[in-house]
Amino acid sequence: MTWSLPVSTDSSSRAPSRAPSWPCGLPVEMSARSMLGSVVSPSPSLPRALPRITFALSFTAALLGASVAAEAASIRKGPYLQALGQTAVTIKLELSTPEPATVLVTGPAGFTSSKVSESEKRFHAIRVEGLAPATTYAYRVKVGDVESKPVDFTTAPADARPFKFVAYGDSRSDAAAHAAVARAIDAAPADFFVHTGDMVQDGDNEAQWQEFFGIEGKLLANRCIFVAVGNHELTAPDPTGQVNFLRYFAATETDGRERPHLYGSFRWSNTRFFLLNAMDTWTGDEKEWLRAELARAQGEPGLVHRIAVMHHGPFSSGYHGGNTRLASQGILPMLRDNKVELVIAGHDHIYERGEGQGLKYIVSGGAGAPLYQQRSRAPEQQHFESVHHFLEFSVDGPEVNVLARRASGSVIERCSYRGTESWSCKSDEKKPGSAATPATTRASTTCACAVPGSTSGDAGGARALVVVAALGALGARRRVSSAGDT
Repeated sequence: MTWSLPVSTDSSSRAPSRAPSWPCGLPVEMSARSMLGSVVSPSPSLPRALPRITFALSFTAALLGASVAAEAASIRKGPYLQALGQTAVTIKLELSTPEPATVLVTGPAGFTSSKVSESEKRFHAIRVEGLAPATTYAYRVKVGDVESKPVDFTTAPADARPFKFVAYGDSRSDAAAHAAVARAIDAAPADFFVHTGDMVQDGDNEAQWQEFFGIEGKLLANRCIFVAVGNHELTAPDPTGQVNFLRYFAATETDGRERPHLYGSFRWSNTRFFLLNAMDTWTGDEKEWLRAELARAQGEPGLVHRIAVMHHGPFSSGYHGGNTRLASQGILPMLRDNKVELVIAGHDHIYERGEGQGLKYIVSGGAGAPLYQQRSRAPEQQHFESVHHFLEFSVDGPEVNVLARRASGSVIERCSYRGTESWSCKSDEKKPGSAATPATTRASTTCACAVPGSTSGDAGGARALVVVAALGALGARRRVSSAGDT
């Protein structure tokens, strides 16, 4: 059915031969002068047409209102979990247009909580407190009249009960490979995730962040991800990438406040994790923070395990090799002497496990980025494979078990250890041929692996947060590389 507005018979205000269209194809046969309120000769049919006019205007207004509401309620990223602890969690989401948002949480014994972010803005980080340890809750996000489906999550335990987590890294540059790994991870039992960095190719590229959240949205909705920053998230000297990373994945203090730094720590059950910015020069604030945090952990009641997570680790047989700054600045003996048992890293797009200088290590950089071949076998290496993969960890009392699994679901190897003891491993008997996981000696995309200065500490992080608002208005992004690695 076509609804038309009447046309004036005045030749000076005659409608154009082709009528402009309203939304949904409703034709508007009205002259420019009439639309601007010019005086026109009354149409004889106007009284009879008034009901049609009223209906057309009401119908179109309803359509326009529905369209605006739908656009306003569009969630671009998330909702996803951050800073999940024993008694609190942060729900983050990004909208297509500035709108207020509300998080509704329900739980056992009639628990309900409603937290409102009243500001009209695109990105929301809503902290929900008053939760109980090791308890499952459901949350929903409401934006305008649109409400998301409920999603369950479980808080961290207050005791030393067994737990599981999945570790992976270097998910950049290849959406198909990244999606394959994400599908396999989704089937793995895990209380939370650990990412070793390089989530995207360019930390200042909005489209790449959108792609990342599009692939991992289901994973991150009900399990928290703790992230060590990678070199590709950093875009020095332009702070845009650093600001984006801190907005999406900043570590938090024990009271839930987000830290303006690229490093932090968290505890789960009997284990403390140290999330480090390995791209630092280790001559400034991060080094002093790590020294103090390791010392504090010595007196933590019930703490059994200490695990360091970083992007560029101390040992590797891949293209980049080990991170020499960790040795030259005394970080390795600091970790070892303070009872850190394991370093989980990425950067090289491989699976590698080994042990050196009193530290066990795994390089897990196979969550989607172009694969590397072995460049020079590190003396610390005990197992190497160029393959897209992820790691399934289980921690039970003094024992840590890890299952390295390919994206196909097959097992690379199964390993375990207790404290400072060496690895005990069993390799999978059905290792796939090299054709199943093609490797390249060099990456197909550039990599800026050195970040000058020690500004990843207090001063650099604080400056990054100061410019968050200003950078949010920028339409253009620029990528500045600071080194020539691949």
